[in-house]
Amino acid sequence: MSWTQIFTDKPWLPEPAGEVPLIDSGHPPGVIALRMLLGAITILFLLFFVTFIERSQFQDFQALAGEPWQPFTDSLKLWVNTGVLLLASLAIHGAAHARQNRVRVTLLVASAVFAIVFVLLQISVWQFLYGLGYGLSDNPANSYFYMLTAVHALHVVGGLTALAWVTQGLLTGTNATAALRTCATYWHYLFVLWLVLFFMLTRTPETYAIIAAFCGLG
Repeated sequence: MSWTQIFTDKPWLPEPAGEVPLIDSGHPPGVIALRMLLGAITILFLLFFVTFIERSQFQDFQALAGEPWQPFTDSLKLWVNTGVLLLASLAIHGAAHARQNRVRVTLLVASAVFAIVFVLLQISVWQFLYGLGYGLSDNPANSYFYMLTAVHALHVVGGLTALAWVTQGLLTGTNATAALRTCATYWHYLFVLWLVLFFMLTRTPETYAIIAAFCGLG
């Protein structure tokens, strides 16, 4: 069953006589569930991005980058966060392709540590912004930054729960190869999503105007 069939299938309708419902025997249930989850997350963030770009065209929207005094004109802190999340993604990628359970568990623990560090660094960025006077409700750009990065961090925490479950399976001798690779796909997705967030939240007003015009939101 393709991605299009997953989202357009209407299981509540009766099947025509003589036809057998399509059953995707080529993919385990976990893969299909992951596709549905990633599809839902993508739609959620696309809606956030559309409203963000539209809101950026109002006069009270003050971008967080562009001028020397704005916090993310120099986005070194976010680059550090990006590097840490990349290490988490690389570690779980290595675990998914390792053959020995001992190596897999070691890399999974490393991935979890990097992910926890990423969340802690995100909290430090929020504290940095707040300390500079960029409160949650002081400016729409601030509100979007806190909201989008917090929602992303919550998905990272959800990924940590999945990592713990897979690690427990490996320690008990369960064949968790399929679950591990599914988990790795989720982590790679979170990294790519973070790159998109990084780009969106650290642009100048001129860039937002170009994106809005391109999308017909200007």
